[in-house]
Amino acid sequence: MSFWDSDSEYGKYFYKIAVGELPEMECSKAICKVLNPIYDHDKKILDVACGGGHYLKSFLERIDPNIDYTGIDATKHYIELARKAFPERGKFKLGNIFNIPFSDQTFDIVMANNVLLHLPPNPIEALQELVRVSKEYIIIRTTFGERNYVIQEVRGSSESENPYVEDKPRSSNYFNLYTKDYFRRVFSEISPSLKVKIIKDESFKNFDTRDQTNNNTGTKTVNGVQYSGNIILDWRFIIISK
Repeated sequence: MSFWDSDSEYGKYFYKIAVGELPEMECSKAICKVLNPIYDHDKKILDVACGGGHYLKSFLERIDPNIDYTGIDATKHYIELARKAFPERGKFKLGNIFNIPFSDQTFDIVMANNVLLHLPPNPIEALQELVRVSKEYIIIRTTFGERNYVIQEVRGSSESENPYVEDKPRSSNYFNLYTKDYFRRVFSEISPSLKVKIIKDESFKNFDTRDQTNNNTGTKTVNGVQYSGNIILDWRFIIISK
């Protein structure tokens, strides 16, 4: 069982956003701004690591109320919540980013938001899968660093406060940072014909000087900069076109 399978509260947070009980996420608004210029009404969208369907709510309201949307997630609980939130809109399926359960070039636009940083290194296989099932565009939102870092948060378990048993971590969660050069190199290796554009996500630039803490995600925003613990979150969008 993965870390996400055991975190039911995070799934409930996604669900409350999807059904309108909590406000729309800032990143959802930003994703819509990136998606809107390349979207047409006949395009098919795949949302990889869709969580509880919270992005679909934004797409229906900001992009197209009839959007052809499919979401996959490796966490069964999230898919169940997404189907509950949207029983008649969207298609949700259990699926892993390392083995996306669709044929080549099934979707016009494939997106993976806020997931790449949580994957075990090196994420090349996941990036190859995103490219494989896309016909035109891939959109990725993730954190960047000035150097490539593997950050692994080691967690304990319900059985013991000690996160290590026989010198092996009980559970862990990644929070990795990669550079622009890293992504450009990886995508050029996947296919030299891919066009890669990287833009800064300025979702939080207008937040005032007060500390703004999100108790559901464990992040804090100060002076327009978002933090997770002691990690500065430099969010950017990678837009790949074929």
